[in-house]
Amino acid sequence: MGTTVIESVNSVTTIFLGMSEAPLLYAKYIAVLTPSEIHTIMAAGFATVAGTLLAAYTALGIDPKNVITASAMAAPAALTFGKLFYPENRKSKTSSGNIEMLKGHEKTIIDAACTGAFSAIGIVASIIATVVASVSLVAFVNQTCTWLGGLVGAENFTVDYILGKVFIPLAWLMGVKTDECSSVASLIGLKSFINEFVAYQKLGELKKEGLLSARSETIATFALCGFANPGSLASSIALLTKLAPNQSEVITRVAFRALIAGSITSFTSATIAGLLMDEPMEDSFNGNSTETYIYDI
Repeated sequence: MGTTVIESVNSVTTIFLGMSEAPLLYAKYIAVLTPSEIHTIMAAGFATVAGTLLAAYTALGIDPKNVITASAMAAPAALTFGKLFYPENRKSKTSSGNIEMLKGHEKTIIDAACTGAFSAIGIVASIIATVVASVSLVAFVNQTCTWLGGLVGAENFTVDYILGKVFIPLAWLMGVKTDECSSVASLIGLKSFINEFVAYQKLGELKKEGLLSARSETIATFALCGFANPGSLASSIALLTKLAPNQSEVITRVAFRALIAGSITSFTSATIAGLLMDEPMEDSFNGNSTETYIYDI
């Protein structure tokens, strides 16, 4: 694909470690990355979930095979969308032909352990502060929408509710049956505005109640497989900025675009998963049912 060493290493490691741990493997190189490279590594982080959370998702009733497959598919896809959204226009210093091995100053294992522990304090503090600010902003926006909705008698008028309605056409385009589009769109709204864990929890409840077909369940699992949400956005910005302060302007500039690229990666994987399902697709594209469903909305 012509990607650089850091982009490729990051794409693979995010499947197992997650977006917060993977950058620590190449922390010394972040300071010399191009804006396109930073955008691509952030997009890969938003498009995948950490393998360490697989047990938690399984406990919620989510099929682990689908989660693993979704993350594996997202790794190369995120590189593609990352470069499509932000093509490389500078000469990289981390390509396979010119990358230089950067060595640390630590002399012993104990020295390396102590240095890592001390540096982690600042990183964790920055992430916590940024996430708290992000969650507070999300809560403020949600409460404002709820208050405005209450003035006109719409008590459940929240941002995730709005996104749940906005994403109905997207759910239909991914191949979800028309009578299940609202449920899947609501899950995507939860994932996009809160986080994927809450969305998977809701998906597990819908699965237990038998409200989703196998096809819609699979599509939803793939679509929700990613850290593309405000909290993760704040966490990624805080981590990369702390590791490479000289790149803070670039990181904040490309972060939201990377979030969109990561989301589209997940939605594309979900669409492909839906196409590969054996379940008949006729009901998903039934014109009469679609017309009736839109009328009901």
